[in-house]
Amino acid sequence: MSSLSGGTKELVSLAIPLTELAAEAGRLILSLSKTGFEVRSKADASPVTNADVQAEEMLMRGLGLILPGVPVLAEESASCGQYAETSGTFLVIDPLDGTREYVAGRPEYTVNIGLVIAGRPALGILAVPALGRFYRGVPGGGAQRALAEPGTLPDKHGFTPIATRAQPALPVALTSRGYNDPMTEAFLDMMAIEKRERLGSAYKFGLVAEGSADLYVRFGPTMEWDTAAGEALVVAAGGSVLTPEGELLGYGKVEQDFRNGPFVVWGQPPR
Repeated sequence: MSSLSGGTKELVSLAIPLTELAAEAGRLILSLSKTGFEVRSKADASPVTNADVQAEEMLMRGLGLILPGVPVLAEESASCGQYAETSGTFLVIDPLDGTREYVAGRPEYTVNIGLVIAGRPALGILAVPALGRFYRGVPGGGAQRALAEPGTLPDKHGFTPIATRAQPALPVALTSRGYNDPMTEAFLDMMAIEKRERLGSAYKFGLVAEGSADLYVRFGPTMEWDTAAGEALVVAAGGSVLTPEGELLGYGKVEQDFRNGPFVVWGQPPR
């Protein structure tokens, strides 16, 4: 395994090449959206495209060069029964989070790269290629965002710090576009919410991290590759990701097939 101490300074430096890799995968995905892509159904009836598969192949090659020997838990490989070793340090990726959005022509799909150390997200990268937005964060080392023209790579000097905002009296809440359920609505009904916005993909983590929204509620099903990168980003920006009971999410949950339970992303500590 690559020697990785997990120190904050080391992880902040590591975020730079990982961001570049996520941006390259995003360019590939965006180019396929223009030239045409194929859609089929996985065993769980969720859609997958050749963009998902090709982006994962690109990410796996790149991660093998950046962090040789570090196991990678990847969505498309896992859906075929190929699981990485997750008892120690491991990478967790979703090459195209929001495939339904991608197929429908909506722009909020993302490329997710997370690094988990001792069961906790230690680094997170989110690329939103169709919107030209790029996020990265290391808990304890801060969070950053860069903006670029869609289809282009971010300027390495164009990243600026971001942080969650103090929760206003009437917060803005985000929910999933495709998985809203009565429990989510009941949870939000207990709060005074100014606006509820429905979006797909891990982009919602980025919006909370940059202070454009205040919380993201998810009671529907998710997997670790849906949340690891976003959780690291939000925590780096000053927020938290907790179960409704106030507990942390765990990672490397082999016995649960890497499935998460309900959670709430808070920009500021919950009241």
